Amino acid sequence: MTVGIKGKFIIGFDGSEHRLLRDGVVVYEGNRIVHVGKSYSGQVDDWIDASTGLVIPGLINTHLHAAGAPNDKSFLEDIGVRPLYGSNLGENLTALNLATSREDKEILARYSLAECLRSGNTTVVEIGMVSAIGEEKTVEMIGEMGIRACEGHGLGDGAMERTGAYDFQIKWLEEEVGQGRLERAERFVERYRGAHNGRLMPALYPGGVMSCSLEYQKTIREKSDELEVPVSIHAGEWVVEFQNMLRMYGRTPVEFMHDTGLLGPNLIIGHLWAIAGHPLLAYPAVGGGDLALLAEAGATVSHDPVVFAKRGNRMHSHSKYLEAGVNVSIGTDTVPQDMLNEMRIASYVSKLADWDPYSGTSREVFNSATLAGAKAIGRPDLGRLAPGALADIAIIDMETINSVPCRDPIRNLVNCAQRGDVRTVIVDGKTLVDDGRLLYVDEEKLVREVQEVGERIWSKIPEVHHFKKTADEVSPQSFRPWEE
Repeated sequence: MTVGIKGKFIIGFDGSEHRLLRDGVVVYEGNRIVHVGKSYSGQVDDWIDASTGLVIPGLINTHLHAAGAPNDKSFLEDIGVRPLYGSNLGENLTALNLATSREDKEILARYSLAECLRSGNTTVVEIGMVSAIGEEKTVEMIGEMGIRACEGHGLGDGAMERTGAYDFQIKWLEEEVGQGRLERAERFVERYRGAHNGRLMPALYPGGVMSCSLEYQKTIREKSDELEVPVSIHAGEWVVEFQNMLRMYGRTPVEFMHDTGLLGPNLIIGHLWAIAGHPLLAYPAVGGGDLALLAEAGATVSHDPVVFAKRGNRMHSHSKYLEAGVNVSIGTDTVPQDMLNEMRIASYVSKLADWDPYSGTSREVFNSATLAGAKAIGRPDLGRLAPGALADIAIIDMETINSVPCRDPIRNLVNCAQRGDVRTVIVDGKTLVDDGRLLYVDEEKLVREVQEVGERIWSKIPEVHHFKKTADEVSPQSFRPWEE
């Protein structure tokens, strides 16, 4: 079946960069785009009217924790652990995870994928669902939701251990534990590569730079090259990790990954704001520093700005990483799992970091959410509207109260548009969101289920928190309750 989209604005790809086409058409047949231009003279079976719309390639989210991120909502805002430099890692996040059952995680994962689709997000690098709800349920859910996803098992030959009130060390595991995890991850790749018409893309997920030893990282590099799959790792995400890497190895996280050979074109590094030269770390860069190593290796940094803006921190800066030659993509990590919101915050925090209105431009962050994400996962057929590319497409209404007047639709998209303005989302040629509604999810039922999950989790916090605090002690209400 051939479908055409008539759009007021279309962001087409000319072979080297995005270009703005006014009053044009995009035509796809099956799951591939066959034409982008001012008009089309061929046969079209169905037309989609986007006469007030902006037609863009589906957004690519390079860092998502579907089974856990919704836990952050209404709980982790406005708080952090002061001795951990404002981070909630190792304490409040740990308590939330321990309080969440497998059944709860299934509901949260479905909610996360639905939330992503509603913001025009068609591809996700999802981390943690396999561990949280199992292989078969994960693959089944990705199939049902229709989204495109990188997925895999977590890896590591070490585990973070709390050895004091606020002292975190790595406990090294038996060799067969790390090897067993790698073998299990490889079996997943072999079993599910190409599943759901290729929408499921296997990947390797070493958990964090601290919990993977030098030799283990070398092994992961060899295995990823052999299997030809992307790798995603957490690194440079909190001060404690950065300091521990210096104590353990005398190397920054980036320098250590350079030593192990893990840095490479198929590596996505989640967060990586903590690099030499960041003002919060008081550890100056030498020469080109970490950014030069990243650029030379061709590794990708997934910039997930909202989660750190909530902690009073930020990357320094999106534009500076790009100027150094680093491929910078965008992910959500926390809630809201809304790529429009992440692009907006990425732009704003870059300007704040550089004290410069020309930093973090709409062009830069849109490229990060599309072309850079596609490069990160090795998929030149994604993140662009061009003949031969996959039909992953989003249409955003540019004639709503949010987006008029509209002179530059990309600036309006990044600075003004809201998730509710996303009218249509197409993945692999199949429409998943129509007129702003998910076609294959009962949204009302899902909303009720997620509220019930949240209430169950909050009630369990005292049982699992390190200091046995209640939910209200960890995260006090914004206002005191009204009592008669």
